[in-house]
Amino acid sequence: MTVPAGAPILSVTNLTVEVATGGAPAAAVNNLSLDLFPGEVLGVVGESGSGKSITMLALMGLLSSGSAAVTGGRIVLAGRDLYGADHATFRGEVRGRDIAMIFQEPMTSLNPVLSVGSQIATAIRLHQTSLGRAEIESRVVELLRLVGVPDPERRITQYPHEYSGGMRQRVMIAMAIANEPLVLIADEPTTALDVTVQAQIMDVLADARARTGAAMLLVTHDLGLIAENADRVAVMYGGQVVETGTVQEIFASPSHPYTIGLLRSLPSIDDDCQDLYAIPGQPPAVTERPAGCVFYPRCEMKTGDQACATVRPAQVHVSQTHASACHHVGETASWSNKLRQAVQSKNGAA
Repeated sequence: MTVPAGAPILSVTNLTVEVATGGAPAAAVNNLSLDLFPGEVLGVVGESGSGKSITMLALMGLLSSGSAAVTGGRIVLAGRDLYGADHATFRGEVRGRDIAMIFQEPMTSLNPVLSVGSQIATAIRLHQTSLGRAEIESRVVELLRLVGVPDPERRITQYPHEYSGGMRQRVMIAMAIANEPLVLIADEPTTALDVTVQAQIMDVLADARARTGAAMLLVTHDLGLIAENADRVAVMYGGQVVETGTVQEIFASPSHPYTIGLLRSLPSIDDDCQDLYAIPGQPPAVTERPAGCVFYPRCEMKTGDQACATVRPAQVHVSQTHASACHHVGETASWSNKLRQAVQSKNGAA
């Protein structure tokens, strides 16, 4: 598949995902929009409960039937609208072929009673039906070698428990790129790995993307990982994208109070920091999200403006590549400076 020059390979517009609750269904993802362009890495960040993982499951057609469903919006992958596509379509024509996912916990994603080689082979066989057994086995060995698994001819017969955590993650990457998809979704790909192995996994992902040309959605809590590996960033909160921009724009000039709070929560080598800043409160449950700005109850920048409490803010363009969903975008820079000074003063006094 090809897309016109300058067009996104994946375009999500006004996506709404509702989940079953004790009462009426509630929107876990609410009118979310984002674009992913060919070859780029889009980092998706936000606290637990912000809607990151359920958004990715919706893109993969993996929502649990009866408990969650896409109820609005569009998901366009390489010009094909996937809204309303059934399970058979996703399984046979989309998932694993055009879009693939590297899950957070490889030990729970891999089948413990099947060999590693047979699991990768299944992913190939489903979408490349013309290949024979010997060709598939050769492809499995090639993939394991590509992701850095030593002695792949021998290790294809081993089981997941015989691999280390880092090696299991390499297997997940091999499985995801087996059919050279257009889009890779990496959901916390380095969780529970030590720093050295994290770096190795990100290098493997970069090599795999260079080979296949895949664009990637990198979903993580690790802002350092985003700063080092992403081209652009989408900040999620309360089932919505509250800010998007290039890595430089988001880290140097954040324009949403939530993004500012996330970045202020990180330790900095430039500050004599004894106490880290913490965003007050907790993310709201899906049944308790406010009608206006979803971040309003926790926002320390709020001034009592009724618009914040009652009107959902639209995305305001700060630049051609930078947008923020805040009623007071023009005031966030000065508030950010005041917050930095307050934190520095507190640490200085301590």
